[in-house]
Amino acid sequence: MQVSFLTKALIAALGKKTPSYADAAGDRIIISRTVSAMAMLYEKVRVAIEYREDHLLRRAAIERMLKRLLILNENGRGISGNLLKELLWAKYLPDDSLPVGLTHVIQVTIDKYIFLRNEIASGRGGDEKRVITEWLISSAAAEIEEKLVPNPEREAFINFVYRYFQKKVFIKDVDDKFRDIQTYIGVHRAFARSDNDFIRYSMLKLLLPAMPSYSWKDVQDSTKDIYQVLLMADEHIANHIGPTISRQLKKEIAPFLILRDLYEQNPREFDNILEDEAKLNDRVESLCRKRYEEIGRKLRRAAIRSIIYIFLTKMVFAFALEYPFDRYVLNDFKPIPLAVNTLVPPFLMFLSILGLSAPGEDNTKRIIERLREIVYDTSKDDQRITLALKAPHRRPLLMFFFTLFYLVAFFMVFGSIVAVLSYFHFTVASQAIFIFFVTVVVFFAYRIRQTGKEYVIKEREGLLSPLVHFFLLPVLNVGKWLSSEIAKINFFVALFDFVFEAPFKAIFGLFEEWFAFIRRKKDEIV
Repeated sequence: MQVSFLTKALIAALGKKTPSYADAAGDRIIISRTVSAMAMLYEKVRVAIEYREDHLLRRAAIERMLKRLLILNENGRGISGNLLKELLWAKYLPDDSLPVGLTHVIQVTIDKYIFLRNEIASGRGGDEKRVITEWLISSAAAEIEEKLVPNPEREAFINFVYRYFQKKVFIKDVDDKFRDIQTYIGVHRAFARSDNDFIRYSMLKLLLPAMPSYSWKDVQDSTKDIYQVLLMADEHIANHIGPTISRQLKKEIAPFLILRDLYEQNPREFDNILEDEAKLNDRVESLCRKRYEEIGRKLRRAAIRSIIYIFLTKMVFAFALEYPFDRYVLNDFKPIPLAVNTLVPPFLMFLSILGLSAPGEDNTKRIIERLREIVYDTSKDDQRITLALKAPHRRPLLMFFFTLFYLVAFFMVFGSIVAVLSYFHFTVASQAIFIFFVTVVVFFAYRIRQTGKEYVIKEREGLLSPLVHFFLLPVLNVGKWLSSEIAKINFFVALFDFVFEAPFKAIFGLFEEWFAFIRRKKDEIV
């Protein structure tokens, strides 16, 4: 069967070779393995206290390192060498993978964004200046990662998925430009699982394609345009319809994930497989079984990381609050509530993973059928995703009763929890901490379960699901709010970033210089 024009464009984009700065000839940046072992151990601990998905870790580390280096050197002069060494130490990049000449390339990027920060933020208020700095430093981190580890295949698939849905998403009462931008953001969130910082950089690069190649001199006359692009990007990212679009797209994203996996497994045979429908069906069926087996392992890793994150950032906080309050304020410390608050959250996370099962053959058949529609463009014109920017008109009386039912469910759930804890003589502090941990863990577990369903298409809802979700919603909403609010004031993140990391990295650098000195002296003997 003939592949579609869009599929041919994807194959052509994947076939283009993008030169990498890291592939340039010349001497490589050398680091000490001893220092690297220490730095990698530190990085594992640091990553554990701030939960992020794996594909976001390296860029987040670059951003974190940049911010710390800029605290010590506000203008960022000559910091690229330290940045690259730190990335090599922490194994974000393989040993001996970076040429010495890349230091200059990365420094040019840093200088560009520092210049933009100084120019755009000049004369603005404190909050506005802080936001602009965050935008530009995160964009600098994204561009640096792109230059260190280019991933044109990821961009090719994002554009392919976006082009496919561009004419299938309809948003009432808006123009095509707004619809296209929101669809692009939705594809980033649903397919590539990009965070807002990377989406902002992608939009900056989309509207200013030459941005990655510019130096600070090239952007001198474009600071206002760049600021306007950043403002526009942030307005679109924050638009309330964005999450709705990404949720709708997630329901249709499984075939695209399998298509991407198919390419990564067989990059050289990709076009031949797509042109042979029988071969495509066989490879997709085999790949689906493999991915289903991996789901369990992936979920277990995510659950373990979530437990560590909750323990390190929340449990210690609980001990610091609950024990002093019960001991010195109420003079009534009981070890059982403390033990319950310690053991119940990890146990709940464990139970949430037990109930998960891999998708079945019916799901594989649906994926194959949808892939055929995508690759060969056999989809029907009525397969649309229609959304409304404004909420549809609802009958006030019904909305009143629905809201009332939700409030009843809210008070029933949390009232029952408080009643049970009071029966077992939990203090007010112990009850608050128990509710805090249970809601956060339930939210984390729900998010992990949703991640485990990324290869599921058109899942059938159980008979009791609406009732379960009705009573689960209050817990999930409270957990989501607590998780997002507490993350803004994560004590341990601040402690590591501003107290531990700077002296640790200074010590690592001292050791690096010492080992380099020893190497030079040894070479002189030879």
